Amino acid sequence: MKKTGLAILLASFIIVGCASNQDKANKVPDMHTADIALDWQGTYEGTFPCADCEAIQVQLELLPNKTYKLKQEYVTNRPGNRVFETGGKFEFDKSNPSLIRLDEKADNSVYFVGEGYVEARDRQTGQPMSTKLNYKLIKK
Repeated sequence: MKKTGLAILLASFIIVGCASNQDKANKVPDMHTADIALDWQGTYEGTFPCADCEAIQVQLELLPNKTYKLKQEYVTNRPGNRVFETGGKFEFDKSNPSLIRLDEKADNSVYFVGEGYVEARDRQTGQPMSTKLNYKLIKK
């Protein structure tokens, strides 16, 4: 009787062990990244604060082939070039797929991609700017 009880107990451990391994094998990784879960392609516009001018009007266009066009217009009454345009490539950050990083042509700028907006982030950490000023661009 003891051997039968022991055999049943061992069999139940084996069945439970196999069942839990089966559950682990069938788990699908969470693929909800900004790249595939959000409609990130499009043109974003807004106004950023400026230390030595009134403001910076920003337009960022994100294209389906993961290239961008960036236009920055400095609002000031000083003479000289106030409009700067550049373009290049961007990629989704591997460690935080909600962030995109523009290439060196845009000083490796980092943006958080949200639903209907992008927000400029700290280039080194990817964290929000340490200020209460607005760094959001709204999708048009």
